[in-house]
Amino acid sequence: MSKKLFVEIVSPEREIWAGEGDMVIAKTVEGEIGVMPGHVPVLSLLAEDAVVRVLGARETGEVRAAAHGGFVSVSGEGRISILAETAELAEDIDVNRARQALTSATEAGDSAAIGRARSRLRAAGEEVA
Repeated sequence: MSKKLFVEIVSPEREIWAGEGDMVIAKTVEGEIGVMPGHVPVLSLLAEDAVVRVLGARETGEVRAAAHGGFVSVSGEGRISILAETAELAEDIDVNRARQALTSATEAGDSAAIGRARSRLRAAGEEVA
């Protein structure tokens, strides 16, 4: 049996998801990072409009979450913590509400809100321009 990563996605309010996976892909301020078992320890800033993907998750095969701000922490023991300011699993995202938020943020010129709305839509599997 191949080695798995233990992954947790947390926000200040609660644990969003925790479980095992084969690979984690997350958007950092430096660009996307892919982490597999055996990866060297890393601490990086999570991008404000990140989508985090856990591939090979036992329950569904893939877990996706919109995550905004915070950190990605990779330990040498195969543990990855996504410590986000806010985070939401793809299946919990109301796509219509996220589209409305994108429209409102675009009209207001609020770049942070635009990024959050775009990441929520991308996490939910929607195409975003």
